[in-house]
Amino acid sequence: RTIIELMTNDVYYSNRYSQFVGPLDIAIQRICKNHMFSELYEIGALCSVLGCSIRSIYPNIDFRDDMVFLNNIFTPIPPITTNCEVTILWSNATNEKHAREANHGTWSPNHFVPLMSTAMSFEFDDSNQSTSNVMTPEKKTFKNNATIQIRIPDFQSSPSRRLRSEINIENDSAQSVISTTIHREPKDIKSQHQSRLEKKREYARTSRMNETNDQRQKRLEKQKKQSQSRRAIETEEQRRDRLEKDRERTRFSRMNETDEQRQIRLEQQRERSEAIRAKKKLKNHASNSNTVQQRNIDIQMNETEEQASCDGDSMG
Repeated sequence: RTIIELMTNDVYYSNRYSQFVGPLDIAIQRICKNHMFSELYEIGALCSVLGCSIRSIYPNIDFRDDMVFLNNIFTPIPPITTNCEVTILWSNATNEKHAREANHGTWSPNHFVPLMSTAMSFEFDDSNQSTSNVMTPEKKTFKNNATIQIRIPDFQSSPSRRLRSEINIENDSAQSVISTTIHREPKDIKSQHQSRLEKKREYARTSRMNETNDQRQKRLEKQKKQSQSRRAIETEEQRRDRLEKDRERTRFSRMNETDEQRQIRLEQQRERSEAIRAKKKLKNHASNSNTVQQRNIDIQMNETEEQASCDGDSMG
């Protein structure tokens, strides 16, 4: 049902999430495979399928500025109304140390866990409480060289008090663990970012290598329509932000490219420039040819008219 929802309202979800997790068509191909992790597309579509809001919480581990959108409340597509809210935490099945060791030193989530409210109330029946009489303990002491007995009151905690204390201790312990995790300084941010980008690029390259010409044309046409739809509804501020992000990505990629990658990029730029110049030259040549052809036609028409005029004069 989630995939059907994504395909039914593909323009909406693409406009909303493609800038964060890439093209929707590639994401749908990934979703159809087993053992693939869920991302923003699935969360957004699941809101509409379930008819509820989903509050997403991402821990502050290896956190980056471009991941701020993960800490958000996702709502169903209009006009679906929400009747409840579910809170989920991006997490990993193992502790942070083991998760980093298994992923080349970077931490990444591999499942979601639900978060429940800690507000709880307890009611107890007074008849169930112990009513047995207990002797108050006494203690021997010396005062003015005389042995006397001092009564020491021994207060026994009620069941509700003991239960609340145990809950508070558990909550404090859990809160301490969460606080420690959240406030841990992010490490290897650049490495993790590069790793994820490389995985997405590799997946995109593999998909495009196996596609037919017809599939390629459909993909490019769909990407073009999606891009036009996004740009048609964006505000001037969104347009400036998009252009600035594009320039930043370009600068970042060029700063980290190898000499071989730089040579390939420059060669591709030269090929594109030559293709543009050749196309422009061909267009100008066609335009000049049309102009010359039209001029020749005009000359022939003028000559024909002059000849006809001369023939008329001679007959007269």
